Amino acid sequence: MSNISNTLKDNMHSASVIKTNFYNYFYKVFFSYPDSNFIGITSRLIPYFEELKKHILTNDYSICINILKNYNTYEQSLDEDGIEDMLELLQDIFTELFLDRTYSIPCTASEYFLSNNMQAREKDKVINIYEVNNFMPPEENTLPADHISIEMLYMQQLNALLIKFLDEENYDKVANLLQEQYNFLQAHILTWINEFTMHLKEQITQVDNNLYYAVSGIMNEFVKYDKTLTEEFLKAVKE
Repeated sequence: MSNISNTLKDNMHSASVIKTNFYNYFYKVFFSYPDSNFIGITSRLIPYFEELKKHILTNDYSICINILKNYNTYEQSLDEDGIEDMLELLQDIFTELFLDRTYSIPCTASEYFLSNNMQAREKDKVINIYEVNNFMPPEENTLPADHISIEMLYMQQLNALLIKFLDEENYDKVANLLQEQYNFLQAHILTWINEFTMHLKEQITQVDNNLYYAVSGIMNEFVKYDKTLTEEFLKAVKE
């Protein structure tokens, strides 16, 4: 593959920059409870989430954007002491949702496959995909390879690599990375993320400004949109 149009290159580059930030945000939200470094990230991303309402036309996406905006308004209204209290509250909510043995919500793909054989195969499949693409989870990671946050980080790194290869005009690798993204979305993430999102939302009773309710809904709708967008880019690159 020798070349692609400048318009297509610019569109893929812009989209990949935004997707890199989105997937990194999803990773941060579900990897562990937020710390002080998380403050302000939501505010920077909300305009881009809002912009996507032109393309993601579901009522659920709009509702979750509004809930995230409520969360952001609350975050921005706090002084330093208030921020500390909020972070402690988010830690408690994160623990109750994902770590408490009684109520914890399954966060790995394999936990949504009923048979033990399917669970083992799903974990092995994800590990093999990571190895092929030289992806290494963070050194401090103790989570399974098919945990939602690790999969979001994997998608973030694929998009970061795509930017690099676009800048280098290495269009064969661009096509390969688009195919890897599409395959991982279509054959893996989209087979279980809706169930994960529904399970999470069912456990949240106070949704007015709940970070996890909002982000899970936005993430769920975004990955569906990203699959379609990636497919369009892949077809255009191969023409």
